[in-house]
Amino acid sequence: MEREELSRLLASRSVTERIQAVQYMVRRGNAAHQDLLLKALSDKSNYVASRAAEALTQIADGDSLRLMRDRFLYLSEDGLKRDPGCEIRARLAFAFGKQTFREATEALRIGIRTVQMEPVGGVPFDTGAHLRANCALALGQMKATDAIRDISLLLFEPNDARHNKVEMRKSAAQALALTCDANALIPLTLRLAYHTTLCPDCGAETETETPEVLQECMQAVVALDDERALELLKPFIAHRNRPLAAFACLMIAQTQHPDAAQTLFEAVEHFRDNPLQAVLLALASMRADAAQTYLLELTRSNRAEVGEVLLAIVDDMPADHAEACLKQLAKSAVSKRVKQEALARLRG
Repeated sequence: MEREELSRLLASRSVTERIQAVQYMVRRGNAAHQDLLLKALSDKSNYVASRAAEALTQIADGDSLRLMRDRFLYLSEDGLKRDPGCEIRARLAFAFGKQTFREATEALRIGIRTVQMEPVGGVPFDTGAHLRANCALALGQMKATDAIRDISLLLFEPNDARHNKVEMRKSAAQALALTCDANALIPLTLRLAYHTTLCPDCGAETETETPEVLQECMQAVVALDDERALELLKPFIAHRNRPLAAFACLMIAQTQHPDAAQTLFEAVEHFRDNPLQAVLLALASMRADAAQTYLLELTRSNRAEVGEVLLAIVDDMPADHAEACLKQLAKSAVSKRVKQEALARLRG
C-alpha cells in the first residue's frame, strides 16, 4: 500500500478505513510510517489510536517517543474523556518500557497512580488497572530511580468487590524483578511471608493473596538471587494448596542453595500425583551431586508411585543421572512393572 493511499485512508470519515490503514502499518513495522502513526495517535477512535500506539512500539525513534510521551500526558489530564478504558495510555506505557525511554519516567509515575472508574455493564469499574500494570513493568524495565516504591504499592493493592486485580499484582511482582535491585526483595519478602490472616472468631487462617501472585513473587525472589530465598520458600512446602507447594519446590531447585537438594528430598514424602512429579522434576533438574544421590535413594522408596514417577521423568534427567536412575530402578523398585520397564530401557 502506497503512502498516499495510507494518508487517504487515515483522513477518511470511515472508521473502518482508518482501522485498515493502521492495521496495515502494524503488520509492516516500517519506520517510515512514524509520522502517519503519530497522526493516527490523535484519532477520534480510541481503537485506531491504540493500534497506532502498538505499531509505534517497535519503530519509534527518540523524537517520536517524546511526542508519544506528550500525548500520554495530554490524555492523562482528562483520562475519562480523552482515553476511556485507558487503552491508548496502556499501549504507550508498553512502548516506553520496550524502548527503555527514560524520558517518560514522570509520565509513567502519573500512569502508575491512575485510578479511572467507569461504568461497565452499568457497574462502576476501575479501567486503570492494566494501565498501572504496564507502567509498573515499564518503570521496572527502565530501572527508574525510586520505582520500587511505586511498584510496591501495586503489589499490595487489594481486590475490590467488582474487580479482581490479580493480573496487576502479578505484573508488579514481575516489575520488581526487572529492577534488578536488591531492595525489591523487601516488598516481595513481605508479600510471601504474610499472605494469610487469622479469623478473630475461630482462629482459622484465610489466604489474602492468590496462588498466581505468590508464584510470581517466588520467581522474582529467585531472579533477584536472594541468598535467603530457601528460608523464604521452604514454609510453602506445607501449604494446603499442593500445586503451589510443588511450585515452591521448583523455585527452591533454581536457587541452587547448598541445602536445596536435601530440602526437596525430604519434601517428597508429602506429595502425591502431579505435585509429586513436579517435585521430582525439580530435584532431577539440579546438577549438584547431592541431587543425584537423593534421586538414587528415592529409587528404593517403598512407595510404588515414586518409582513410577521417576521412570516417567527419566528422559528429562541429565544422561548420566538417567542411566544411574534406571539401573537402580531395575534393581530396587518395589513395583514389578517399573523394574521390568527400567531393565527393558537399559537393554534397548
